[in-house]
Amino acid sequence: MRTRLVGTGLAVLVGVAGLAVSAGPAAAAPLARPADPVVLTGAALPTFVNGSKTTIVGFRWTGSAWAKVPIQIDERAVVNFGKIYKNYLGSFYGSTPSLVNQLVYTSGNTWTGNDPNPSFDADDELVFMGRDAGAQSVGGNPTGTVAGSGVEIKVTDPLAPGAQGFVYLFRKAAGSTLTPGAGAHYVKYAFKLLSGAYKTTYQLTSGPNPENSLVTGATYRHHFSDRWASDNIEITAPGASGVDILDRHKALFAPGVCGRSEDTFDMPIAGSVEGAFVTTKVGPVRAIRSIVGANSGPNTQRTYFFYDRREDIVTNLRVHQIPSIMDFMDYSPAASGMTYRSEANPTGVTIDGNPDALAPGLSSWEQVTGAQGTIDLVGYVQTTGFTPTGVGDYFNDDSTPADAQCTGDAFAYGSSGFYFNGTIPNTDPATGGTASLTGTRVLYFESPGATAADATARRNQVVFPLGTQVAPAP
Repeated sequence: MRTRLVGTGLAVLVGVAGLAVSAGPAAAAPLARPADPVVLTGAALPTFVNGSKTTIVGFRWTGSAWAKVPIQIDERAVVNFGKIYKNYLGSFYGSTPSLVNQLVYTSGNTWTGNDPNPSFDADDELVFMGRDAGAQSVGGNPTGTVAGSGVEIKVTDPLAPGAQGFVYLFRKAAGSTLTPGAGAHYVKYAFKLLSGAYKTTYQLTSGPNPENSLVTGATYRHHFSDRWASDNIEITAPGASGVDILDRHKALFAPGVCGRSEDTFDMPIAGSVEGAFVTTKVGPVRAIRSIVGANSGPNTQRTYFFYDRREDIVTNLRVHQIPSIMDFMDYSPAASGMTYRSEANPTGVTIDGNPDALAPGLSSWEQVTGAQGTIDLVGYVQTTGFTPTGVGDYFNDDSTPADAQCTGDAFAYGSSGFYFNGTIPNTDPATGGTASLTGTRVLYFESPGATAADATARRNQVVFPLGTQVAPAP
């Protein structure tokens, strides 16, 4: 496998009060990663694997007592894409979804269905926030849990040697009122199709399918008006103005080439469009929105993970050979006055609708910051079967752009991201593709006044995620 850090846009290619016992040793230093999650598969937690997922509960040790920690279990299974398309066995543009089987997040609200294994199996995920870790306990178990059932998860920060925290998992006792979520609601996700219920009203082979869906975290709001139409981001971190700074999160073949875009993915092309939701769910720790279908890439998939201060976007490109691709954030006029920076241009320029000359490069991070708040964007790509060529940053700040804008408004305010100006081979396994391309983008939503050093720090946190060591609890 070939792995590269690349421009942040590549992630969107067509594509984180109980029984008191004696205090244990405190952590050498606290974890300073408030936005970052810890995700473990069932395989990493053999004590709990193949048991009931509803009886696993989380705690931290405060130094004098147990405190509940919200955990979330997300079920996954290998699912045939024909099933996701309501048991469709035919082909779209020559690609047959029923020939594709992938490990996906399951959902009874979509045609994907629930995990056939209702237990916490090896490929399911358990997630909690790193900031919820506490001190190390010397023993005992919280009230309402089964004695001897505990597992200790040591959480470490590879960027800060000595920084550590501990989360403890237990089985709850019979009759206990403890719940895995511990009453938390870190993120709100209101998924709303204007047509009604998904299974009875969603048009899998025609469109558009208008939405009024809103994700609300502690430091941001993110709105969707259709499956691929991400059209509103408001930063609500302390001190931020909270205005909508996003016109569109765009996907094109090349500047001004409108034959394929995030809008064509949602609307009829040559009398047909195909697309579906793999899953849409919200839990106590994160929300997940996973979609599939992008014109002649009916198996192209994008999955959003929404945390309260951070958003991860993972895109799996599965399409016939294409000549190029670009992905970028096109900001709205309300972003005027913000500073745009990137790894290749750390000094930055002002977003104002007046063209700027930036140094070319291949940036692993971007940043927009101003009174409106800050978004630090980090991206990387993984490929197999080919070596990417023609990869570079894209930037356009012009209120009267020469290129057609294709979607959204007619302006290009701080449009920035990634341009892959080189051939991408067949990545669709349904048509014999043997190459693969997966892009990941991570967005941190923060207060005004950020610097290039802050963006670099966020990049490092993505590259070096929180580490874990699992052992029996004392």
